[in-house]
Amino acid sequence: MNTNSSTRTPAYVLPLLAGAACVLLGLALLRPDTAPRTGDVADNQAPVTTATPHPPRATAPSTPPAARSPKPSKEPTRTAQPSTDAMVPGDGPAGDYAVQRLLDRTSPADLPRAKEKELVTLASGIWRAETTGRDRAKWPKYFGNQALRAPYQDVRIQAGIARTAGGGTDRVRVRLVWAGTDPSGREEDGRSAQVLLELHSGDWEPAR
Repeated sequence: MNTNSSTRTPAYVLPLLAGAACVLLGLALLRPDTAPRTGDVADNQAPVTTATPHPPRATAPSTPPAARSPKPSKEPTRTAQPSTDAMVPGDGPAGDYAVQRLLDRTSPADLPRAKEKELVTLASGIWRAETTGRDRAKWPKYFGNQALRAPYQDVRIQAGIARTAGGGTDRVRVRLVWAGTDPSGREEDGRSAQVLLELHSGDWEPAR
């Protein structure tokens, strides 16, 4: 009897063993312990570099559009002229005309021009006597015998107007603007004064 025939492995056994080995190898690969750990994956990855944010660049302000130049006016430019009615202290006789015009506008005239001029001239003489002490003898009832102790110098009547007083024609109030040097030597102009005149027997006399 041949012993080699009894110990020989059958031919179909080898494929079965190879298939079983493949199954076992597949099971070993599918085990959870064999999966790569998160830590290992993280260690193998390159470190993430965080970019430092840069501040935004300042935006240059937009240049405002050039202002439109105004259209030239068709009308000629008027040059301001000095007013002849302005009363400027220190003008002297050259400014008296402007003072007179201003005084004329303070109230409407109610006397004939010639009569008003006559009464203003009379009141101006009376006021000079009042301030300087001269010619007071012309109106003794008005001034009396009392002399002026501190007279003014260089008295000048700048302007004057006459208006009726009390609604009648026998009383007139004269308003004056005058200049002069006071007893202390100070020169001033644009001073105001009033003289009341009354008609007596056809003559105008000063009254207080």
